[in-house]
Amino acid sequence: MVAKEKFKKRVIIAGGVSIILLGVIIYSGLFSFYILSIKDISNGKTVIEIPTTPGDNLWIAFINSVENLPVADHFVVNDNYRILFTETIFQAPYAGYDHSERAELIAPGTIKISGYDRQMDVYTFYAGDISKHMLFLNGNWLPLYEVARGGDLVQISIKKSSRLAFMLKRILSHE
Repeated sequence: MVAKEKFKKRVIIAGGVSIILLGVIIYSGLFSFYILSIKDISNGKTVIEIPTTPGDNLWIAFINSVENLPVADHFVVNDNYRILFTETIFQAPYAGYDHSERAELIAPGTIKISGYDRQMDVYTFYAGDISKHMLFLNGNWLPLYEVARGGDLVQISIKKSSRLAFMLKRILSHE
């Protein structure tokens, strides 16, 4: 009789642990989170999709096509999971950039304008052959020019997704 009770107790414990584990898997699979998505929409290619949180920093650095000088635009993911354009740094004095009272000379011939704080749901730009667009995302460089060719429309957005859908998409895209 003692062996039957021990077996029954083990089955109940295993069943309880299984139910808890299944609950955690279901909860984490259905729990929503946000994804930073960068796509070459001209060709339907996904450049990168990664989880994002408020405070994530994005810099888009490129060569200005008019004066062939560097430009860097700074974006932040805000608390509402929207893209916030905050500042630009450039060396192209005649390329139509805002020369407001917010302009600050930070190095010889280099101007920084901060305080834009423009919220966007989507940010798009055309990749150029000369521009060599690069993305600096939380400490990592991503050379967009290796994926998006001249004239391709690149779109940056933040999407809400379930963890399960995100994991399945990643698994299926690697096959």
